[in-house]
Amino acid sequence: MKKLGLTLSAVCMLFVSASLFAADASAEVRINWKLDTAKENYALNNFSWKAGSQAEVRDSFDAASGASLKGSTKAFNAVRYADPASDKKAAMPAGLRGLFLFAVADWKLTDSHALQVTQNAGIITVRFIRKTTAYELKTDKKGNFNLLTGSKCAKDIAEKTDSGFAIKPEYVKAGGNPAKMSDLDWNKVKLVQDSFNPAAAYHYEGDLKFALENKVLSISGLMKRK
Repeated sequence: MKKLGLTLSAVCMLFVSASLFAADASAEVRINWKLDTAKENYALNNFSWKAGSQAEVRDSFDAASGASLKGSTKAFNAVRYADPASDKKAAMPAGLRGLFLFAVADWKLTDSHALQVTQNAGIITVRFIRKTTAYELKTDKKGNFNLLTGSKCAKDIAEKTDSGFAIKPEYVKAGGNPAKMSDLDWNKVKLVQDSFNPAAAYHYEGDLKFALENKVLSISGLMKRK
């Protein structure tokens, strides 16, 4: 009986801690992220994030386990979704969260998701396909990415198959292979705004700074809770 009491006490403490973090309307999330888009050096990839008063998570790809070293793939859901997390109401663009995961994953992910990063007149554009959705993140000419307007997506551009996913015929490049996400014809998809869930208890706003130097894409700044 005593053991049960201690267990319940521990559960209650965890619940209270989570509730306090969720109730902190002024909480900000600091982001520091880098990815070697040339896919040459894993050591350049990292994803550091700090939510509110919690300890900073400094994450990277763990070759031994083939996953993120500090478990950000799941742990970042504390930021991705508004409280309670079980409601799965997004507090930020799905495309941005998807982009963050590339820095804590094997190069195979950048290939299978057809990640491409370009820069033109200061504007950085990031595109990739995750499962059945295509994402495009774009900055202004100074490299500023706005959390409310910078991300767009096109849903249902692919369908699940026995071996993975295949681009729907109407969106494939002429002569392309539907099984290769890189053969998506972006001129054929209709992009719509990718933002937070309006039903979420809160969401994040602000600008993040994107920079592309020597094929290394970096993202830094604050996501402000509103």
